[in-house]
Amino acid sequence: MIFTRFTDRSRMCVEAAFDEARMLGHDSLGDEDLLLGILRADEGIAAEALSSLGVTLEGAREELEEMLSGALSSIGISLEEVRREAGDAFELRIPAYRRIPISPWAKKALVEARKEMRRIGDNYLGTEHVLLGILGNADGMAVRMLAGMGVSREVLEERLFELRGRAAG
Repeated sequence: MIFTRFTDRSRMCVEAAFDEARMLGHDSLGDEDLLLGILRADEGIAAEALSSLGVTLEGAREELEEMLSGALSSIGISLEEVRREAGDAFELRIPAYRRIPISPWAKKALVEARKEMRRIGDNYLGTEHVLLGILGNADGMAVRMLAGMGVSREVLEERLFELRGRAAG
């Protein structure tokens, strides 16, 4: 995917998303990593909207871990037990030199971000478009994370447009 029309802030969010994916040991960049990237970069309307609704980077990381732990426990695996038994060998971090591909979920979110940019009539792709693209994946991990933190897609979209209006006027 070519990142044309991306603002410096939205590029920074995607770069931060790759850093989050590496740190968490993800074999591909997911929509959850894009959400974490927005929070980590802490720039732009998207980060402001999330913050105003009480969503923090630490909280999102915790929610993601709880979701992973819950998924593993549903098949009889205890994440805590695996960590305890593995000790220092339980390092998930992926080296910076290793290329991480973009998952279908993240690609769909970025394609949706471009559609949102066009629908709104903007000629740039900002952090708010990336977040709207993420929200377009109703079954995506990021939307489920937000729901787990008590934030609905509708409320977040409303807040985004409210902040855009304030910034424009």
